[in-house]
Amino acid sequence: MMGGGSSVGEGIRAVAAHLRGPAAPARRTARLPEVDLVRAIALLMMLLYHLLFDLWFMGMAAVEVLTGFWRAFAYVTASLFVVIAGLSLTLAESAGRRRGATSGEIARMIGRRGLELIGWGLVITVVTEVAFEQGTILFGILHLIGVGTILAIPLLRHPRAAFVLGSTCVLLGPVAAAVRGPIWLAWLGFHPPDFVSFDYVPVLPWFGVLLIGVAFGRLLYPEGERRFVLDDPPNWTRPLAWLGRHTLAVYLLHQPVFVGLLLLWKQLA
Repeated sequence: MMGGGSSVGEGIRAVAAHLRGPAAPARRTARLPEVDLVRAIALLMMLLYHLLFDLWFMGMAAVEVLTGFWRAFAYVTASLFVVIAGLSLTLAESAGRRRGATSGEIARMIGRRGLELIGWGLVITVVTEVAFEQGTILFGILHLIGVGTILAIPLLRHPRAAFVLGSTCVLLGPVAAAVRGPIWLAWLGFHPPDFVSFDYVPVLPWFGVLLIGVAFGRLLYPEGERRFVLDDPPNWTRPLAWLGRHTLAVYLLHQPVFVGLLLLWKQLA
């Protein structure tokens, strides 16, 4: 009896396996080198601008970093960073689905990443508040990407809605900038006249830029797969790709290194 039942069960499983067809091979989540390269380019642009800002702030170079070309350069750099952050969210969501994660598990994973970025942003706020009398970083790019990461979760599989809402946020940005508000609304884009922040990237308009990145992510990489043909990047780009995979660490460390080296140079000069 026991042996017969086992044989019948094995036969049923064999028939079911035949009907299902061959098992799909397990796929690893491969990184997309072009995304890492663009992220690295944005990081290098940021390093250049922050170095020039530090030289100006410390009175070591007469560079107009708050107006003209370099101000526009800063906006382009921030836009590139935030768009790539939004695009990367769609890649993370698709990678989670390929691993078999549920929607709830994916939301929690992405939410934890957002909270981590907010936490590092708050560390930067505290450090700059203690270190500088002239101002602080109240709601900078890490704060924005952290908050935007959490707010974008419901829209990661709805690129049209993400694009419409993102475009609306961008259009509302100048409106918010013209409206004065209390300091506790600065994260949205409303702030008092005497507000000062060394790095200020409020929800309006910048969450809109992140959502546009989400829309582009779904357009260019549906389900995390490249929908266009692209040759492998040349070998000389590998250091850049490595840099693009470690942007958070570089972001957190570069300013202490810059300031320390410039202070040393100032003392030795």
